[in-house]
Amino acid sequence: MPEITISEGMFARVAEFKHVVEAVIEEEISSEECVELILGQGIDSMLSDLLGSLDQTTLLKSFQQLGSQYPTQVYRYVAETLRGGAAVRGREKMRRQLGFLPPTKGDGETQ
Repeated sequence: MPEITISEGMFARVAEFKHVVEAVIEEEISSEECVELILGQGIDSMLSDLLGSLDQTTLLKSFQQLGSQYPTQVYRYVAETLRGGAAVRGREKMRRQLGFLPPTKGDGETQ
């Protein structure tokens, strides 16, 4: 496992913050697990700060560019997410839009 050197002051903060984490999750965790949790949350928070204010069009274009550069990873992720049910709502509508199901009256077709 790779090692990271941090200052004694930061180590003390993490060691004490571990108690807060354990109180929230209501179980004991190792110091390594605590550091991974803190780093993961920190990275996610920073990424959210950087990208959270971007409009949907910019995010979509960025995602499309990722798909162009890393098609295997991006498109498998999309497929797994769809299969996993994260996009269950709207799946039937998407199928209709792609021509897999006949449109319903609610999709703008009058019968």
